[in-house]
Amino acid sequence: MSEVERSDMKKKRIQKGVMTGFIILVLISAWLFIVKYGIDMSKKYMDEALTRVEMRSLENHQALVEENASLNIEIKDLNTDIENLRSEVGSLNEDIQLFSLEVNSLKSSIDTIDTSVTNSVEIQAEIGTRIQELENRLQELKNSLNILLEAPNE
Repeated sequence: MSEVERSDMKKKRIQKGVMTGFIILVLISAWLFIVKYGIDMSKKYMDEALTRVEMRSLENHQALVEENASLNIEIKDLNTDIENLRSEVGSLNEDIQLFSLEVNSLKSSIDTIDTSVTNSVEIQAEIGTRIQELENRLQELKNSLNILLEAPNE
């Protein structure tokens, strides 16, 4: 091999090395560009996803706050209704006690009337018996008077 051939081969090797280095550099640069682009895209996706999650969270929070306010109003209304019902129950209990007293009074009056009626029936029976006795005595007196009238006057 001649010197020229050697020098050509050396040049070719150098060119091949430079080319290989250049290709490796281009590939590494492309790889770094792809990785950086992938990282940027995933960062952008993550940022957008976090933004969507935050927006949903804010919407849900606002909905929960509104629902909580609505429930608080309903609870206040229910508490008012409960208090009204309690006062009505208290009033009904008072009415029941009054009716109970009236019923007891009526029972007492009925017992008194029943006793009076029983006594009245007994008194009527006694009066009937006495009237009968008086009628019997009156009849006896009439008979005696008739006897006296028929007797001679001496």
